[in-house]
Amino acid sequence: MERIKAPRNPLLLFLGITGIILLSSLVNIVPPDTVFALAAFFSLLIISAYLLGVYAFRRRRHALLLVLAVTMFFVLRLIGLKHGLYTILLVASIFALEYLWKDSIS
Repeated sequence: MERIKAPRNPLLLFLGITGIILLSSLVNIVPPDTVFALAAFFSLLIISAYLLGVYAFRRRRHALLLVLAVTMFFVLRLIGLKHGLYTILLVASIFALEYLWKDSIS
């Protein structure tokens, strides 16, 4: 018996790509020296990554983990933690969260 997959919503793809375009425009136009500019950057990043993640993975949990990883990566870069081991630690903690959520939901 085959499992029927839910169709993907093209509106999510459109909104996600539009968010990425707005994010790139924001980065090119507004200097990141105010709290408002950083808040706008991170909000656009979170929304567009979540929409693209839901479209790509078809699961909200995986999209949420993607958003968490991307946002934490940029926050670590913002506060000056640029060493490669922080990235490895971030990836390991995202995998740990995935296994934690998978076991608790199942």
